Amino acid sequence: MKVLAHRGFSGAYPENTMLAFRKAIEAGADGIELDIHCSSDGKLVIIHDENLVRTTGVNALVSDLSLKKLTSIRASKTFDDAFDTPIPSFEEFCDFAQSHPFITNVEIKTNATWYQDIEQKAVDMVRSFGLEDRIIFSSFNWVSVLRAKQLAPDIPCGFLYESQHGKLAYQAKDAGIEYLHPDFALLSDSVVAECLECSVGLNVWTCNTEERVRKLIEWNANSVISNYPDMCLRLLGR
Repeated sequence: MKVLAHRGFSGAYPENTMLAFRKAIEAGADGIELDIHCSSDGKLVIIHDENLVRTTGVNALVSDLSLKKLTSIRASKTFDDAFDTPIPSFEEFCDFAQSHPFITNVEIKTNATWYQDIEQKAVDMVRSFGLEDRIIFSSFNWVSVLRAKQLAPDIPCGFLYESQHGKLAYQAKDAGIEYLHPDFALLSDSVVAECLECSVGLNVWTCNTEERVRKLIEWNANSVISNYPDMCLRLLGR
């Protein structure tokens, strides 16, 4: 089972920052999970929320600020601004990823705000850095997932979800989607069996307790997505 650091090593460092990403890889994580939005000038930036206030203290929408402005803002409010680390651009991350053999789960954040052509921009950026074989696209907005798959059939995709869905593994298989990305609480032996029957992988979020990680090991999930990659790696004996 692979270990993907949720928004980087976010249990110990400010989420979705280059610091958190670097620390996750230093800890031995197999990959990174991150979130992308678009700036007012149409550039890809890495942040989880549509509004900056929780992670930066700035009460503004990502879509209202330019890339230059966004990347000048410190993104460590969740750690009482103890770290001087700004909002990163997706381009900066891809430049970093180009030199390291890890996987990146790119969550396209179009479930609350629709960003025109964000999927095309993400695919183009990934291709420009030659990262196609180390990317998974996912989103709670399955229109974005299907669009990404249409644009880049060679790049794996996953349906993100946080409520019950019947026979979703079969739907993913029929749509050519390689993974399900469920909240751990939605998993059961029957869901795992359906995924196995359909050859659909499971990348599960957000597993921050030993009990949950041990259960994923038992289920032989493809990946665990956690704020604490160090804990997951320890339980895996790595």
